Amino acid sequence: MYTDLNKTLTAIGKCLPADGEPTTEQLYRMYDLTQRLLSQELAVICGLETYGPNPARQERPTLARQHAAGRNVNGIVTLTLEEPIPAMKRLTEAVEEHWKAMLHAAISEVAQPPRTLPFFEQAFVAIEIITPRGSNNARVWDTSNRAIQVILNNLKGIFFHDDDMEHMAFSVVGRWSEGLGKTVIRIFDFARLQQVWTGILPPDGPGP
Repeated sequence: MYTDLNKTLTAIGKCLPADGEPTTEQLYRMYDLTQRLLSQELAVICGLETYGPNPARQERPTLARQHAAGRNVNGIVTLTLEEPIPAMKRLTEAVEEHWKAMLHAAISEVAQPPRTLPFFEQAFVAIEIITPRGSNNARVWDTSNRAIQVILNNLKGIFFHDDDMEHMAFSVVGRWSEGLGKTVIRIFDFARLQQVWTGILPPDGPGP
């Protein structure tokens, strides 16, 4: 595992010219290698936390728990993940597992005794992606970004029955950040949103 990290770091270093500024092609190559490095790092961290001589879960909070927080205030569950949604359509297995771990770490914080998790017959999930300024907007906001489905899949069965139109609706919005970025997920009763919608739209949609 460490060999892969060293190889990728070396490859990233080779993208930088000895003199002058890197070309666009070199920067693109560095970006792709950085994504690979992230996946490799997560795989190493997961291995150490799970199988290391001193498992992290016994010594200190795991990386996922350090990057996640959850609360339930006035019927609105807020899950905060201190990372923006990955800026790639295709998630590696390691990155996807890390996101699942962060989601469940945040959920477990909401459920700390004596509190219990709310369950909604019809839920609304509002996903807010706060992205570092300068990121590739097209890579982040493409609706086919599978990270969005990873989020919804790991909420269903916990906060609502299923991710179909009878039980759940969702939105994805975003804004730029000067910092590192994060993802904020809010889950609440869909009826609260309907109260707003009925004041804006006719019951059967716009008229002719």
